[in-house]
Amino acid sequence: MRLWIDTDIGDDPDDTVALWCASRSHDAELVGVSTVDGDVEQRAALGRALLPHVEVSADAPPAEKLAAVDVLVGIGPWTNIAALADAGGLPRRVVLMGGALGRVRHHGELHDVEHNVGRDSKSAARLLATVGDLIVVPLDATARLHADAHDERVLVDNIPNLVEQLEAWRARVGDVPLVLHDPATVLIGLGEKIARMESRRLRVERDGTMRASTDGPLQHVVAHIDADATRARVRALASKG
Repeated sequence: MRLWIDTDIGDDPDDTVALWCASRSHDAELVGVSTVDGDVEQRAALGRALLPHVEVSADAPPAEKLAAVDVLVGIGPWTNIAALADAGGLPRRVVLMGGALGRVRHHGELHDVEHNVGRDSKSAARLLATVGDLIVVPLDATARLHADAHDERVLVDNIPNLVEQLEAWRARVGDVPLVLHDPATVLIGLGEKIARMESRRLRVERDGTMRASTDGPLQHVVAHIDADATRARVRALASKG
């Protein structure tokens, strides 16, 4: 399986974990990585330092590269994915982390809007209104995927510079657990049997809230993720030689 990941690496360290796990899978080839949102050059530099043997593009994935990709996984704001859809450049299988279908408690706070969708709600709304058969992994399904102390030890022992990223992140957001939103999304993209999905029509409002809709294309929405299976698989991939 040929895989491309679009990421906002540099904020929450779970992007780093997701990229590392994707690069270690023996069942897939990580063809490339692209970066989205804000300083994409700085994000790309982080990606290249983590994965020096993988092509990392600042900004949107090159169309000619995506032509040879089986799966596109988006673990940042949906800006690049929507632009690719506008240009008819999406591969058949697209997996996206983002959105919240209800009020979700995450890091001790209630969230009606998830970051990836809320950061560029116009692109998210356009994408869901025009493209079907997307696999959407909402915050409702990922918020409980907390890495425990053992998980985190395995990750920091194997992933370069992760401990520094975790320390810097917690200095900004407080002493909160690492949540495996993006690694789970990558696992789903790789075809791992960790999730239960439902077919639903979705829309995104101007404020970034995601709702069920009565029209528009059908999407595959992840309703539940097996937390223990996800954590075990992430540990295994992170430590794989």
